[in-house]
Amino acid sequence: MYIIIMGGGRIGNNLAKSLVNRGHEVTVLENDKERATTISAELDALVVYEDGTTIRGLEEVNIFTADAFVAVTGDDGSNLTGCLLAKEYGVKITVARVADYQKQDIFKKLGVSVVVSPELTAAQAIERFIMRPDVIDLTVIGGGQAEILEMIVGERSAVVHKKLKEIPSKDFLIVAVYREEKLFIPKGDTIIEPGARIFVLAKSNMVAFVKKLFMGG
Repeated sequence: MYIIIMGGGRIGNNLAKSLVNRGHEVTVLENDKERATTISAELDALVVYEDGTTIRGLEEVNIFTADAFVAVTGDDGSNLTGCLLAKEYGVKITVARVADYQKQDIFKKLGVSVVVSPELTAAQAIERFIMRPDVIDLTVIGGGQAEILEMIVGERSAVVHKKLKEIPSKDFLIVAVYREEKLFIPKGDTIIEPGARIFVLAKSNMVAFVKKLFMGG
């Protein structure tokens, strides 16, 4: 894919590196000359000193051929303008960062494909770990309807030494097990051993039950 990133700050820089490593063609638009020069030396991607909210800037980087346009500057208005202009040029995927998460609905109504608020995401992640400090990691999916939890099976768990098919699994599913430095998809005959690291997909209202079931306590 050919992806244009508007904004060469921390988020834009890291995103560009990740996309390049995955084999995508990336161009970064940065309207700060000093920053553009700095990141140009760091990135294995084209860095253009231009304004992504102008027709000249977008046409300079061949916006006509872009598969995706990502606006991650620190200014919400600029991000929205860049995405709307990109859509006018026929770019199918537009992504905008918003500092003010209350603007997310406005961005979506105006046609931005994906709206991301790093600040809100970080706050929600911190809140989740405050509420579930004994969970190694977790990811919220489906707009908050479900979570993927990474846990260590406790010695006092009610399911220790049981086969997966013997565990009632209404509203949750063990999607992976990490054991002896190997990750595998469990089957019905997989035995749940104490100390195993497991990944469980569960509806949000089942999280407390799932934690108690697998971690004990």
